[in-house]
Amino acid sequence: MDNFFVPYIGKKPASVCINGHRLVILAHEKDMLEDDLDLLGADSVKKFKTKHSEDEHEKLFGKIARQIDGGIVIAPEGVGLRDVLKNLESELPWLQ
Repeated sequence: MDNFFVPYIGKKPASVCINGHRLVILAHEKDMLEDDLDLLGADSVKKFKTKHSEDEHEKLFGKIARQIDGGIVIAPEGVGLRDVLKNLESELPWLQ
């Protein structure tokens, strides 16, 4: 089984807009998100368990992406949320 932690605001996934891209940042570690909920505009973190399969991951990611009409980023383990956001800001092209 794989665990994914997703930031939420109320009943919806909390998204951030970076260079015009609407994204939800997922993590394998709950603390990585909980420590900086304010950076994501979130008020809680929900845990999702999936089978260790690409199909199961795609179903979960697709559902979340549709809820925010955006994309999904899985934060690498051991990297702080501030660093993930900073990297995305420098790497993602600008969209208008």
